Parts: sequence; structure tokens; C-alpha cells
Amino acid sequence: MRPGPADDDPRSAKLRRIERGVEERLARMAEAGELSGLPGEGRPFPARGPDAAGDRWGAYRIMANNKVLPTWAQLRREIEAERERLQRAGRAHREWSRRRREQLAALPAERILESARATRDRDARVRTDLEAAVRALNVKVEKFNSLVPVESLQLAPFRVDTFI
Repeated sequence: MRPGPADDDPRSAKLRRIERGVEERLARMAEAGELSGLPGEGRPFPARGPDAAGDRWGAYRIMANNKVLPTWAQLRREIEAERERLQRAGRAHREWSRRRREQLAALPAERILESARATRDRDARVRTDLEAAVRALNVKVEKFNSLVPVESLQLAPFRVDTFI
């Protein structure tokens, strides 16, 4: 069998090493009797994957082969990416604010009022931008919650305060 493009991927080699390590450890544990008496011992694994999908097996197979995600799963990835971006922006602004306070403390008296006003203006702009971004993110959260197949996967709306 010829190696395919996925076999050249260093992550594939690493995953194979991890799988071998897990299999070897499980074999040692089984030989030592550490896996006996566990719930479900001797029963087959539950059916999973496209073969267990019944009439929908073709759809699952096509999705898996083409690396297609359900709409709600793709939306979850987008939500997580946006949340991380907002967290980075919030951290950056908090750091800027800290440095700015230090700078204001060192300014001569005649420049403090103007600089403090500029600082307040920037804080207000950042907060306004962040509020708009959180509103847009919460629209995605509402859509995700309406699409997700299991209620336990639903997300709580985000608050601006968590990012500032």
C-alpha cells in the first residue's frame, strides 16, 4: 500500500505513535487484570458513526469524506474564534489602560486634562465597539442555540463585562 498525503503529515505520525502507546498500555493493563470487572465488560461497543446512522448513512459518509460540519458545529467554531478574539482585544485594552494611567501620573499638570480626556474618549470608543461585537456574537449564540440538537450543548449569552 502506497502512503498517501496524510501519511506524510507529521501530525499523523505523532497520532500513530500515541495510538500505539495507548494500545500497548491497554494490553498491559488487560494482562494485569486492571480492566476486569468494569461496567459493560464483555458487551459490544455501542454503534457509532455513519454505519449506525440508518437511512442517513450516505449523508454522514459524504459529510465525513468532505470534512463538512453541520451548521451548528461550524457556528460553534465561529463563536469560539470570536470569543477568543474579543478576549485578546480586552486584554490588550486593559494593558493599554494600565500603561496610560502610569503615563498620566507622570505628566506635567498642564497636560493632564487633555490627556485624561483623550483617554476617556478612547475608553468610550473601545467599550462601544466591544458592546457592538458582543451583540453580534450573541446573535450567533441565539442561532446556535436554536440549531444545536441537544439542549445541554446550548451556550449562555456573553456579557461585555467578561471582556473588559
